[in-house]
Amino acid sequence: MELRCSICGVKRAVAYQRHSGLKLCRDCLYEDVKKRVIDQINRYSMILPGDRVLIGLSGGKDSFVLLNILAELYSPSKLIGLMIEEGIYGYNRGEVLEYMENICRELGVECIRTSLKKDLGYSVDDYMKYQLASNSGYIASACTYCGIARRRILNSYARMLGLDKVATGHNLDDEVQTYVINILRGDFMRLLQLHPLSSVHSTKLIKRVKPIRMVYEYETALLAYMMGYRFQEVECPYISIRPTLRVKVREMLVSLEMWSPGVQLRFLEFIDTTLESVVKMGVFKSIELSHCRLCGEPTSPNRVICKFCELIDGMRTSGSYRQ
Repeated sequence: MELRCSICGVKRAVAYQRHSGLKLCRDCLYEDVKKRVIDQINRYSMILPGDRVLIGLSGGKDSFVLLNILAELYSPSKLIGLMIEEGIYGYNRGEVLEYMENICRELGVECIRTSLKKDLGYSVDDYMKYQLASNSGYIASACTYCGIARRRILNSYARMLGLDKVATGHNLDDEVQTYVINILRGDFMRLLQLHPLSSVHSTKLIKRVKPIRMVYEYETALLAYMMGYRFQEVECPYISIRPTLRVKVREMLVSLEMWSPGVQLRFLEFIDTTLESVVKMGVFKSIELSHCRLCGEPTSPNRVICKFCELIDGMRTSGSYRQ
């Protein structure tokens, strides 16, 4: 017997939502996800009327879903997609980026394509080759370099284009992992900065928003598949070469979620509510970030050189890996 959708009761159920116990058809799953996106945008004023938004397009399922939902909620003329090639041999595929360019074209969203190498001088492979050849060993993982470099490029383009927000496809799993990592590190300031109501502390920084932060990764995967998304079969090689703390936290959270479906959703709702009152008190609101003496970009308090410049300092000094 064919299972019917728990919400509409008419269409065939094609997805099981573990945290709610609902069996959903494609349309009701999409509407459920979209509702959570709208709730987050409205609750935290993520995107205001008239805002022009830069969307970080990794080419993955999360940014694909984010792009489609935002293009439905807002005028495509107010959106610009930015694709950043990391420069990882055997992982970055031109056809994936071309596919996302075609999706943007169909939605009427302007799309820009660039790379770490082009904008910053060093790809992820360049960074890792230097680290492997260095006597000092690893300074930081490929994921750390990639994340910092991508954030810098997203912010630079948004600032250069005069845009109001940067939207990224961080899902619920990503967001909970980041909160747990910073709790384990005891970094209270970073915890507050993760909250959607946090302020930016430099005129050079564009506010980042995460509209799908209340949507599970398995939901974006299911939805993307049902919407015809072409999945990339190759995983980033650096994940298995040097697992990070994030990978270990992710494994733990996956186990907890299997044991108690909805635990990550409840955790994020709890942490958001708990931190909201502290954020509204403006504990760190008066902080104005200093600028890196090497590149001029904002840097963390009590630092004269930003983390990005610290990571590439050896390569920059030696002149290696730059064409």
